[in-house]
Amino acid sequence: MVVAPTYPMLRDSTFRSFRQVGEQLGQILHWHRTDFYLTCRSWVGGTADVLFRSADDPDRLRGPNLRRVWIDEASLTDCETYTILLGCLREGGTMGVLTSTFTPKGRSHWSYEVFGSGKQGVELFQAKTSENPFLDERFYATLKQQYGGLLALQELEGQFLDVQGSEWPGEYFTSQLWFDDWPRCDIKVQALDPSKGKDSKHGDYSALVLLGRSLDGILYCDADLARRPTSQIVHDGLELYRRADPMAWAIETNQFQELLADEIARVGQETGLMPAIIPLVNTVNKQVRIRRIGPYLARQAIRFRAGSPGSQLLVQQLREFPEGEHDDGPDALEMAIRVMGQLLHGRDADEEAWEGLRV
Repeated sequence: MVVAPTYPMLRDSTFRSFRQVGEQLGQILHWHRTDFYLTCRSWVGGTADVLFRSADDPDRLRGPNLRRVWIDEASLTDCETYTILLGCLREGGTMGVLTSTFTPKGRSHWSYEVFGSGKQGVELFQAKTSENPFLDERFYATLKQQYGGLLALQELEGQFLDVQGSEWPGEYFTSQLWFDDWPRCDIKVQALDPSKGKDSKHGDYSALVLLGRSLDGILYCDADLARRPTSQIVHDGLELYRRADPMAWAIETNQFQELLADEIARVGQETGLMPAIIPLVNTVNKQVRIRRIGPYLARQAIRFRAGSPGSQLLVQQLREFPEGEHDDGPDALEMAIRVMGQLLHGRDADEEAWEGLRV
């Protein structure tokens, strides 16, 4: 059995790669489309059926007798997926083999306890992105420059990292943190931290965040974090606003950044778009503001879009806060939550408005 965290990931990535390599090697004999499995040549002679399943609901993985299991992107699944599949390795009365491939998610994550802590019967292979012979040689250099710091060590070097002094424990960042498709939302807002103020650090990201609240009160977030000039911030922000059609757009206007809000309004008007801009002058310490996100993480009341590089980077900044090098994404997320509270409860967009949002 081959398992991926969600059905879209299974369909779009894991299955396609498996089938492509299998066909190149001449190992695939038949694709059973309806039941989603392949019949392949077996490594011990004869044939073997390879089932492809999603870990959306781990309990649905119970039952089959398996000889081998591969969990792709295992660190994005629950530990329950691993334990259930381990119990299925009983085909022919012989203990089978379970293999997992994944990017480490810190020493407090279950994948470290299982695979990285030296347990008997487990072998760990760490592969660096730079060692992959199938990648363009520019790929590693580009990602290393964009990621930087601890994110590069985790994503590119395959290291288990937990940031000493980080605000929130690793158990806040489980597979439940991610979503594939936007649900129906009763409200959406957009926020921008331009990172162009006098207190911005070299290499800071401009952070665009789209935040929605579903009908059951859960918050859903997507993000676009990049190092870009002011003109590109204006273009990308307006394009997101055009696609998402949020109720409002919060923009940090500390210091001269208010000029950016004016420029966005001007360009939007020229292109037939009238964004509902809410300027925010942040006076409370940034770390104090970002800590307000903690209760949402603790209650599993916020989700981030899977497969979005910006969302992945935002979550990484949350994991490293306040010890990480950058916090632009969490800063924009806090502004989005605060303005959503204002719109829902009719308060002014000041520091008290944030307290009005309850999920």
